[in-house]
Amino acid sequence: MYSKLTNKLKLFILVCVTIFFTLGLFLDNLNRKELGELEVVLKIKVIKDDVLQFFYLENKEQKFHIKKSIKKRVQGKNVYQEIRFKFPHIDNLKGLRLDIGSNINQDTIWIKNIKFIKDNETLFFDNNQFKNLFKPNIYIDEGKNKNAFIGKTSYINSKKIHDPYFTSINNSKEFKQIKSGKLIQYPFLTSGFILLVLFFVTVFNLEKITVSIQSVFIISFLLILILPTIQKIVTFVEPLKNMEKRVLAEKPNFSFSEKFARSYEAYHSDNFGLRNHLINFGGTYRARIFRSSMHPELVNFGNENWLFYNRIEGKIYKSYTNTNLLSQERLEKIIDKWEDNKKNYEAVGAKYFLAFWPNKHTIYPEYLPYGMKVQIKDTISRIDQILQYLNKHNTNIQFFDPRYDLLKAKKDNLLYHKFDTHWNNYGAFIAYRNFFLSNYQDLGILPKKIDDFEVTWSDHDQGELIQMLGINNTGFFIEKSPTFTLKKNEDQIKFLSVENYPKKTIRTRNKHCGNKLKVLVFRDSFTTKLIQFFSLHFYEVTYIWGHSEKYVKKLKPDIIIEGYVERATAQKVQ
Repeated sequence: MYSKLTNKLKLFILVCVTIFFTLGLFLDNLNRKELGELEVVLKIKVIKDDVLQFFYLENKEQKFHIKKSIKKRVQGKNVYQEIRFKFPHIDNLKGLRLDIGSNINQDTIWIKNIKFIKDNETLFFDNNQFKNLFKPNIYIDEGKNKNAFIGKTSYINSKKIHDPYFTSINNSKEFKQIKSGKLIQYPFLTSGFILLVLFFVTVFNLEKITVSIQSVFIISFLLILILPTIQKIVTFVEPLKNMEKRVLAEKPNFSFSEKFARSYEAYHSDNFGLRNHLINFGGTYRARIFRSSMHPELVNFGNENWLFYNRIEGKIYKSYTNTNLLSQERLEKIIDKWEDNKKNYEAVGAKYFLAFWPNKHTIYPEYLPYGMKVQIKDTISRIDQILQYLNKHNTNIQFFDPRYDLLKAKKDNLLYHKFDTHWNNYGAFIAYRNFFLSNYQDLGILPKKIDDFEVTWSDHDQGELIQMLGINNTGFFIEKSPTFTLKKNEDQIKFLSVENYPKKTIRTRNKHCGNKLKVLVFRDSFTTKLIQFFSLHFYEVTYIWGHSEKYVKKLKPDIIIEGYVERATAQKVQ
């Protein structure tokens, strides 16, 4: 009798504690209501002209996006100014971010206070409270004065980065004041009262309650089933970032229709509580124990734990399997277009160079898994098809091919990331040297040698293929990655403003290159690692994503370089 009662008491106490915290968190969550329109007034001293930008997150969003931000141009003054940001209707505020400037030459910025105005109420935070509400990123140093902040720059892969901003401390008292309502003043006290009533009802019936393995199993099973719903309501576990490289389904507007039912099912499947935790758990242990991918249609494990991109419905699958060969008519049309480009560009004084950057599959086929190898057709690749046509027809197009040098150099150094689709800095360096040496007769420029750089290798645990596995890397995927630092005058490349240019544009200027050449590069993601090398040799370089004739006319370059990854080569030629 005593033993059974003790077990009942233990179970009862466990249930009571669970109910207390769950109910308390649920009632506390009810305090978070729609903010409606929110106005933020920042009192700040900005010495030089600059741009401030305020971002906000809603609901379950994971990343700040420019679409949900307010940008303000600020005229430099040596006095405090009030800068007002008026946000549209905010459903459920999750986070804030304040970018304090894009002017790389900005002096110290002084923040005196910040006000949040909503529902005709004003929340005022002085400088000390501002620091409780916001934390600076690595590009901000605090000055000697308590309200002074200094934007700074850092170098990542030889690229100069200046991006000072603050992000909200979402568990701070100040942030909760901004987003909270007044529905229930004391949620945990209310939870305790409800639990007290439950206690008195239950304690007098405790002996009537039977405890068995079956009942414990049923209760545990039901608890597991409702945990995702509880997570959505009270967020008892910090949400994990979604690692899938796709847009998750959004909540549809209600309607009595089959379409709504299907849309809501898709939304729930993509957004139920603990989803990312479960995906991460399953993906992590499947990868670690079985070396198996949760998404083999996207990424596969190769030999020695290499990961390979394998999007079945994408360009990469057709590229590495040699099933993307061009028809004779299409091939002739592409070559004609390139010849026309070369002729037209040379007519306005610009030299034109074509190149491609090999797939990882091409340079490291020995690490491909068997399942991918057997898909490869016994024929030439699209690149070889193009090269054979150019050689046979003796055209005036020179198509740069770095494969030989990369295959030769891979014996001495790792050239591509094991857990990403792209080459690393060493692979980019080999292709860069080969490009300038191959085109020396036309460019008249010799590339830097390896001895001109300090090359350091460090642990690297990032890669888009890891993300495609749907897991958060906690140290299982580690490789060595090289960083190239110029030994002399390492900071000679300056990054210019890209305002009024397309997204992903990068512009550089180098006053130490020894010429005044202006270069236009039509690029993709593979070109990113080449920027640190190419920009060493030209006065001004503009890297535009994709091909756009508009910028040939606008920039009037001396040199035009067009180069894309192997799987995208000749893909969009009109």
